Amino acid sequence: MKHKTNDFSNPIENIKNYLSRINKNSNIPTICKYVIYFSLFDILGKYTFPNENSYCEKYKKLINHYSSWKYKTHISSLQLKCMLPHINKELRPFIKAKISKNPLTDNNFFSKIVPADEVDFAEEKLKEGLNSFQLELYEKNIGAIHQARYDNLFYRLRCFVVHELRLPTPNALNLDENSEIPMYVSFTEMLKGAEEIKLETSEYRLWFSPKVILLILEECIEKTNGKINYDYNDIFKPIPKCWIGKRI
Repeated sequence: MKHKTNDFSNPIENIKNYLSRINKNSNIPTICKYVIYFSLFDILGKYTFPNENSYCEKYKKLINHYSSWKYKTHISSLQLKCMLPHINKELRPFIKAKISKNPLTDNNFFSKIVPADEVDFAEEKLKEGLNSFQLELYEKNIGAIHQARYDNLFYRLRCFVVHELRLPTPNALNLDENSEIPMYVSFTEMLKGAEEIKLETSEYRLWFSPKVILLILEECIEKTNGKINYDYNDIFKPIPKCWIGKRI
């Protein structure tokens, strides 16, 4: 039986109603907001792309098809630096040179919170100045390069939160949860005074606030509404009569 999104079983309306109740509750801890928003993303992705087996791909498709998020195709300098060993050795020096011009790689990098768009790349900026041979290599290495793209990092953050109930930034819960701009935070400054943790060099973490997650989620909900035509039984297997599992 086909369930249309305009009948009483409308899953999008169920998600919207649930999210509305969550947003009205000012007592929900910040970490729980992350878990709730990402859980709703999981459900929305399952409805919208039922034939896509990868959760990561569901997230990226949702963001790229149904979100106008300014940063979705930005590439993180920090994460791209981590990916350098996986980039073709002929292209690697050129990408490394691009990253080296960024203050993110300097020893005297900022010790304050800085908007990510001040230090990260729009993809065209990263490709700027490459000759035809280098651009060809770039396309061949795009899988590794795009591991550092924000749409992919958005999903990686989901995995940190949902599976491990933690964030890449140690004290992210003390940051401005209503910031709409991705931020880099000085890891060293945050751990100042923590005697049990010693860092020889400055380190930084990219952070997305729960507000960012919520805004993207709400836009995806609105834009997928009315476009889902699904067979419920194809997406969710019926719960059996005995669903408590085997006896231990």
